[in-house]
Amino acid sequence: MCLLCIAVASWVLRSTDPHAADSWKAALLANVSAISAIQYLRHYVLRRPAKDGQ
Repeated sequence: MCLLCIAVASWVLRSTDPHAADSWKAALLANVSAISAIQYLRHYVLRRPAKDGQ
């Protein structure tokens, strides 16, 4: 899930024309995807049980 969000954000930013009038939509989509990936990672890390001995 996390890698998918990062891949979508990367693809959107690479495939959009920065001089287009609606480039803000692509930037917004990329930011939302990146934030979703960060939230997913934080949730996963906090819920993952700690291994003994490490």
